[in-house]
Amino acid sequence: MIRTAEPVSPTPTRLRAAVGVAVLGSALTAAAPAVGVVDAPPAFTAWPLLALLALLPAALAVVFLSRGQELTAAAALVAPAVFAVGRLLNDLQVAVNPVAASRPELFRPVDLAAPSPTAGAWLLVAGHVLVIAAGALAVATLGAEPDVRSEHATFFVPATAGIVAGIGLFAAPFTSTDALIPGRGPFESPTLPMAGGLLVTLAAPALAVLAASATTNEARRGGLLGLAAVLLALALPPIATGLAADRVGLAVGPFLVLAAAVALAWPQPAPKADSGPHDVVLPGTRRLHVIAAVLGLVAAASAAVSASTAQLVLPAGFPPPTDYAARLLWPAAVVTAVLAAALLAKASVRPAFTVAAATIPMAALAALDAVFAATRINTVQPGTGVWFTVLALVAIAAAAVTAALAGAVERDETGTVRAQPPLPLIATTLLAVLFALGAFGLPVLRAPDYVPIGAFGLRVGSWGLLLALVAVVAAAVIALNARPGRGAALLLGAAAVTGVRALEYPLTAARAAEAAPGPALWLAASATGAFLIAAALRTAR
Repeated sequence: MIRTAEPVSPTPTRLRAAVGVAVLGSALTAAAPAVGVVDAPPAFTAWPLLALLALLPAALAVVFLSRGQELTAAAALVAPAVFAVGRLLNDLQVAVNPVAASRPELFRPVDLAAPSPTAGAWLLVAGHVLVIAAGALAVATLGAEPDVRSEHATFFVPATAGIVAGIGLFAAPFTSTDALIPGRGPFESPTLPMAGGLLVTLAAPALAVLAASATTNEARRGGLLGLAAVLLALALPPIATGLAADRVGLAVGPFLVLAAAVALAWPQPAPKADSGPHDVVLPGTRRLHVIAAVLGLVAAASAAVSASTAQLVLPAGFPPPTDYAARLLWPAAVVTAVLAAALLAKASVRPAFTVAAATIPMAALAALDAVFAATRINTVQPGTGVWFTVLALVAIAAAAVTAALAGAVERDETGTVRAQPPLPLIATTLLAVLFALGAFGLPVLRAPDYVPIGAFGLRVGSWGLLLALVAVVAAAVIALNARPGRGAALLLGAAAVTGVRALEYPLTAARAAEAAPGPALWLAASATGAFLIAAALRTAR
């Protein structure tokens, strides 16, 4: 009797090959810093940390595969492969022109002489290529699976973490007082690191959304853990550089990335099966909409009063200063008032109102930043307008929370309907997000003696810009999966925020001599146009 061999499924074979290629690529990437990428030493001994972080994603896939969790292992290789494309572009700069690269964990220039690339640079490149190939093989094993997700799987936490990670990756990784190690973000980098940095920045929220939308819990878990491992590898080296290298300091960006990595990897507790009589009973959506709208009108009125009253009190005999920083409160008040009034009449305005509420803190914190700077002089005191600014912040925060609760109640009542967004909508929305990152991270106004506020600084006004950027990017991500009407409203709200940002130049240009438009002005205007086009595409059938 002749026995025939049973057919072997190609999926496990292909997955094992993918994991093997990923291990080889990670090993090459881990060995490169130890070998040396150029003929110059690093700012500190970083290769043990870099090697551990390079091996982590592949190690996760090996562990999952050894446990028979094939979908989880395959999904864990996707994020490292996507990020490897951007990291490949970053590391090619080291091989092509090391002087233009700013990688103190790999090498530290000591003079203007250009260091020469060594074998380690090509090990980095080869490792990234192999990781990309491993991801392509892994994706081929993730075929269409039935939707067996847990009903408790949440979308909000991964999406928010992805947005926070993208913002952190867009910021400068560290600060520096060494002219040979510039601390700069993607927009300020040469062509290759700029393209790689922007790709990595956009990949973080996109992969978080895709992983959270996986049709199986296994693929979801693998995707989120793989993304967390890559974000960890991007966050820890700049933090270690800021702590270990002289004339290099810490920046806020890597800490945002680190927080996002922890949030993505943190296991989510399952809710109790029987909530019993202790459930919180929320008011109906109509009442919540009315409360949010009224609070929005209060915030708008407070912002208008703040913009029209003195922010500072000077000693007798001194002329009152012109409150340029408070002028942005006017368009923020108008936008908030219009949308709050519209919300009283029509519930579909709620998403736009929720996003546009970010205009109040964006303008208010900029005004408070100027007040805090001026009141360092003992004879200068805060004026009446400051208290109305604080009232506007409190009222708009309450309005935004109430509007968000109304959205949660509406989703519980009507359910969540997800549709595959068309490719033109995705492309336009991603382009708008890219413009928005520059609009809030770069200055709107340039002048010889003017120090602008950036979203990634440590000033009071920076938090307003950062909050506005988070609101805009979150609206863009959620709009892709929302119902057409609600998605269009979210994008319109994002357009309102970037539009108010663009108005900062014409309203405050007189504050500095020889003022000229900064890059953020054009980027904010471009983002506004792109969000409006995306809103039109969102409503098109």
